[in-house]
This record gives sequence, C-alpha cells and structure tokens, in this order.
Amino acid sequence: MPEYVVYRHGGEKVVPEETAGSANERCVLRVVADSAEEACRRAAQEVPVGPGQWLSAEPADEVDAHVNAVGMRQEAVERAQTP
Repeated sequence: MPEYVVYRHGGEKVVPEETAGSANERCVLRVVADSAEEACRRAAQEVPVGPGQWLSAEPADEVDAHVNAVGMRQEAVERAQTP
C-alpha cells in the first residue's frame, strides 16, 4: 500500500485569500492507505479536526520528491553564495 502525507487545512480564522501552502495548511501525519480518501479517514481518527478545518492527502513519494528538489535548489544557492 502506498504512503500518504495528510494535511490539515483551515481553522476558525480562515481568511478567504489564503490558499494551499499558506499558514492555514499544516502537514499532520503520514499514513499508509489504499487511497487519499482512506488516508484522510485514518488520520481523522488520530489528529484533531476542529470547526472550519478539513484534511487532504497527497502521495508521499510526490511530496518527498518536491521537498528533495527544493532542498537541492537551496543547497545550490548556498554554494553559489559561498566565497
């Protein structure tokens, strides 16, 4: 079964202009599941979801690839700035 990264979105003070990737989106759990929907159901049993909040899930391999690519770009920038 694949692994998913689950995010909690929203909150009581959600500002409409804020979208995915904002302070109103938090990675809360990694879950092994057959689908993103199942990952969200499993996560809802383990993490609190308050009023105005909801969960979403993305395949962990895609999230990890993105994080690694960002990290590699950051390392390249730091190396380029080193005298």
